[in-house]
Parts: sequence; C-alpha cells; structure tokens
Amino acid sequence: MAATETPSNVHADRVPLKVLVDKRKHKVLFAEAGKDFVDILLSFLTLPLGTIARLAAKESNIQPVKVGSLSSLYESVSHLEEEHLWTGMCKEMLLRPRSSMESYCQCLKINIDDTGSDPAMYFLCKELECCRKKSGSLLSIFSNQRCSCGELMNRAVTPENITLENGFVKETATFIICDDLSVLPNVLVTGVNLLQKLGIKDMDVIEEQTVDISKREVVDLLKLSLLSKNSLTDFIFKKKPCVGDLNPTNQSWLERGEESSDGSRRMVVRALVRKSNKTVLFAEAEEDFADLLFSFLTLPLGGVLHMLEGNSSLGCMDQLHKSISELSPDRYLRSQRLKEELVNPKCAPQFTISDQILPFSEVSLPVYYCNTFFDCHKYNLTLTTSTRPICYSYDKNVPLEILDPKSPIGDSRSGKGFAKGPSMFMVTDDLVVTPLSSISAVSYLNRRLQVPLSDLEERIIHVGVKEGLAILKASLTSTSALTILLEQFTRSI
Repeated sequence: MAATETPSNVHADRVPLKVLVDKRKHKVLFAEAGKDFVDILLSFLTLPLGTIARLAAKESNIQPVKVGSLSSLYESVSHLEEEHLWTGMCKEMLLRPRSSMESYCQCLKINIDDTGSDPAMYFLCKELECCRKKSGSLLSIFSNQRCSCGELMNRAVTPENITLENGFVKETATFIICDDLSVLPNVLVTGVNLLQKLGIKDMDVIEEQTVDISKREVVDLLKLSLLSKNSLTDFIFKKKPCVGDLNPTNQSWLERGEESSDGSRRMVVRALVRKSNKTVLFAEAEEDFADLLFSFLTLPLGGVLHMLEGNSSLGCMDQLHKSISELSPDRYLRSQRLKEELVNPKCAPQFTISDQILPFSEVSLPVYYCNTFFDCHKYNLTLTTSTRPICYSYDKNVPLEILDPKSPIGDSRSGKGFAKGPSMFMVTDDLVVTPLSSISAVSYLNRRLQVPLSDLEERIIHVGVKEGLAILKASLTSTSALTILLEQFTRSI
C-alpha cells in the first residue's frame, strides 16, 4: 500500500528558481519565481528572532553564522539555569518561540520553522473532573504544564474547524526577485529596467540558470539574507556573505542623545565602562531589563522591521520587507488582512511579557469551550469556539481559561515575565545574560578583560521605549550592543 503523503513529505520537496546571471562578473541580475519560492521568502518575516538565531547557528551548506548580539543572547539563555526563570517552560519558549503566523507556513513547499505543531494541539488537565468544571477550567498551548489542581495537563485536544492556510501569495502570481531580495511584479518592463539600471549593454554576457532549492539551501539563503546586501549572488556563486558595506552602528533614525520623555516606565541599568575607549564591559540590571532582552527572542522579524521603519541594517531584510509592503494585495497577495499581518506580524499568544516597554502586542486566542459527552461508557472531549449544544452532552459549553506558561502556580494571569525576581543580572556588551555575582564579575574583569581598576567608571542608563528600540536594533547587527546604547543615552553619576 502506498504511503499517504504527509506534510513532512511535502517539506522534503525542492523548489526550482530561474536565475538570470552576468556570467562575466559572476553576479545575479535577477530571478523569476512563482508562489512556492516567494512564500518561502515571505516566511522569513514571520520567524521570531530566537528561531532565526537558532537556525543561523545550524550547519547547512555554509557554516553557522552569528547574528549580531542575538546569537550570544540566545546562547546565554540556553545555558541559564531554570531556577532563574519563573517556570521550566519559560526556557523552552525563549529557545523555541512560536510564530503567530505558523498556520500560513505549515503548508509551504519548504518550511524551515519547526516549532509549531501540525495541526495546532491544545492540552487539558489529565483529571477529567478538572476538565468538566463549570468554571475556571484551564487550557494550555503546551503539553505537561502543571494545572492549578497540581496535575499535568497532557490530555491532547484539537479545536474544531482548524484550517491551515495556503501560504501568502496567489497561486498564479509570478515575481521578479532582485539580488537584494526585493520582490517585484513579474512584468517585462521591470526586467528591462533592472538590466538597464545594472548597466547591461552586451546581452551575450547574460546566462539563464535554474537552481533547485532544498530545505538545507533555504537555511543558507536565510543566513545570507541576514548579513549580505547581495543575497542571491552570494547564494549562487560565493556561498558566503559579503558584509563589507554594512553600517550596523548607524542610528540616524533616532534623535541622538535624548532620553525618553514620554512618561512611560523606564528601567535603570548601571553600566561599567572602560574610560580609555568608552566601551561597556558589562551592565548590572534587575529582572525587568533581563526580561526586555529575553523578549527580543520572541519578536517576529517582520514586526521588528516595521518598528525600525526600514532601518535595521539587517542584510537584505529591509528591502524584502519594503517590497512586500508595496505589493498590491488585490493582484498578488491573498488578502489585504494577510498583507497587514505579514508586514507587521504580532507575537504568538502568551509570548509577550507583562509591562512590555516596546510597542509589540500578541495575537489573542479565541474563547474556547470544552464540551464533554458520554458515549459507549467513555467520556469524549471536544474543543470549539461555538456555544452550540452537542448531542449527548453531559456538561455543555464550559468556557476555558488559557494557562499562562510563565505562571508557577497554574494561573491564567500570572502578570510576570520570564526572569524570576527579585533578581540582579549581569549583561555583557554582546548581551550575554547571567545571574549577577560580584566575585564572577571581578574575575571577568581581571582574567578575561584584564582591565585596571583605574580605567573603570560607572554610568547609568535609563531605558525606556526609545532606548529599548535602540538596543533592539543594535542587537541585530553588532556585538557591542550596550556600547552603541551608551553612545546615545547615558549620563555620569
């Protein structure tokens, strides 16, 4: 009997890409692509930064790459003892953050985001009586969470009428993909204009190639698109990023030297600075600042690019994001609503932190009802958003509260972030976060940095919305994120 095709079989496929190259200069002029490849490119915008850091660190056809300070932040979380987080699930959420648009990606020809279940699964308490309560029953998006009754939530249920979306662009649409990953409508005049802009005068130098792209090569392309301004050329010819033209410290989109003055909450960070070169050696901060940094890993790339207004300096990503924001949804994308979600995706449900200073929100889950009914001497459970009666109903339409995976007491509203407090944390210039230890800090200064005490001074940084965005941007491209922050928002004490 032939095996039934599953999503994993689909994901193993290869996607063809037609490329026009200047064979003399070994440069990609542009590519022509249909739905399968463009859907893959657009899926990059839906990935949380933590997923990007994890995928970039993987072996593929090119070596692992580091993404600014995000890679070291991610690595430090992987080594952080769970006792410094509110729950064990906090670490899982930061290392494998979910995408709010995973339903659009699960049917792609190649999907590199492996964090979401297919289809979406939810979990109820293993104790049936707890599931049948008239009020206060809990529903979890993660398995083996601890219910308020103390039992594990491992009774899997699938909501009714869950559908997986068929990608982002329309079935018959075709596109021109520029070397910088700009996505343009596939019309003849666009191709001619691109050739003229690139200075092509001798048509004999042009050659057409077809490249078959596998899942491993999609990871290659993701790495290159984060670091290079010419991703397709690097992908086809060099297999390594050319990053000489990046300017990661350009912060001109912010008003330099001004602290937040909008009255919003601000965190206090004490930075230890080397006086001779004005670099931050490390900072001391409370759990709220650690939470801010941890939350970077949960933010979707498209939402970050939207917030930074096209000034992320993150390889080709700004151009990809900008070109999608200019595409007509009527002709090329599946709907106007989908375009809005893609250009500015939200965090997945329950992945934001309380008192978030950055203006990022999360997708809200619908209100679910648990219907239990008795049939053939067995209890059966269904999950629905409808309040309609179900046949053989035993207890009907019990509304469920969503368990907060960051709650240590099985609560639906913990009001907490990821970092357990009250605590103090040490943060290095490249955003390595560790629990604060005075002895470890002195050892770090003495043995690793070898900085004389006479060359040290303390600075205080008040971190609000503007400063939070500045450090977020710096984390994307620089391994000196705190020093970049220091250059703009500090005062001596």
